[in-house]
Amino acid sequence: MKVIIVKPKIWNFEVIKGKDAWKEVVYSGRVSGIPPQVPDDFIFQMIVDNDYGSTLEHISIKFDLKMTKGNAPELLEHRMMSHTGYSTRYIKADQGMDKEEASYEIIMPWHLLKLNKDHPQRQEFRKGVLQTIESYEKLIEAKIPRESARYTLPFCQAVGIYHITINLRSLLNLLSLRLCVRTSPEFRCLTAQLYFLLNQHFPAMAGHIGCRGFIRGTCPESGVTGVRAGEQSRIYPPCLFKNNQSEIFIPTTKELRKGINISEFNKEKAIQAQEAYCAHWAKWEG
Repeated sequence: MKVIIVKPKIWNFEVIKGKDAWKEVVYSGRVSGIPPQVPDDFIFQMIVDNDYGSTLEHISIKFDLKMTKGNAPELLEHRMMSHTGYSTRYIKADQGMDKEEASYEIIMPWHLLKLNKDHPQRQEFRKGVLQTIESYEKLIEAKIPRESARYTLPFCQAVGIYHITINLRSLLNLLSLRLCVRTSPEFRCLTAQLYFLLNQHFPAMAGHIGCRGFIRGTCPESGVTGVRAGEQSRIYPPCLFKNNQSEIFIPTTKELRKGINISEFNKEKAIQAQEAYCAHWAKWEG
């Protein structure tokens, strides 16, 4: 029985039509009535900046994703996508097309990653994981069907493997929600990888990807203690955009309604700060 630690992972990322996919948005805009004298690049920027999102649905993106069995339901909350998943009903949990040899893959929780391997909390985690996998193996050996034996598999088991097809509008919505500092670390790791992959494969979207506050110019997380208000929570990273004295301050909706004074927003600096966070999250080092 081989057990290995892996990280949340995105691979096989592809934008259909590649770097020219933005022309699909332009074509859709012209179908809706934009006159021919308006330049293509202006149309694309206008549609994205003004969130005329229906035309973005004509761009399809595909990728494969690996995450824990326990957190996979969070992914499925994003309904506007097609997915095909790894089935532990038909495949033993240490098998899979992405594995060269039989092994149980687990994802170490973010808050345990920096602890020494001999730390009591990491040892306790490992002990619990091994016990559940051993129970699974014993049930399989006793000829219990895989679909019943799998009930013992741990939350951290990396069996949440999906092949995803999603349109650009839905992907941007997913990223805006899951790049927030309040998101679970595992999902932040995945969306941080998607952030860089989308910028790389579809450079026309540069500067248009981020959390809801960055995209909208106002953060809906009003009054959230430990993140936007009150003492900083030790669980979440500090929000990049909450300091009203900085060049990258983004007000909450509540602050905006109260009439808070806002200085000019430095978008370039905000992108740099956001990318530094994403780079850290994507590494999955705690």
